[in-house]
Amino acid sequence: MPQQPTLDFGTDPHKLHRRDAPETSVAAAHRVNTVTDESRVYGIIHDSGDYGATLREISDRLCKQMNQVSGRVTSLLAKKIIKTTGRQRKRCRVYVVTG
Repeated sequence: MPQQPTLDFGTDPHKLHRRDAPETSVAAAHRVNTVTDESRVYGIIHDSGDYGATLREISDRLCKQMNQVSGRVTSLLAKKIIKTTGRQRKRCRVYVVTG
């Protein structure tokens, strides 16, 4: 039986900016609270069950723009905490919790 991934929320700020990024971008990366943001994104996807949630639906629920949420979705995908279903709604991928 596959093991449930650890819910390890948060991303190292150094992964949020390019190496040659200006100081303002580096400072902004250090201000992002990825623990809270990833936890909120996960909660929305988890609460959606098998129906799942799209980036558009997540951003609407959080009252944020899609580009403000997409990095947290990418982080959760990389950690294998969420996965895509292969389905789409309104041209957006549907995400569900793994396990």
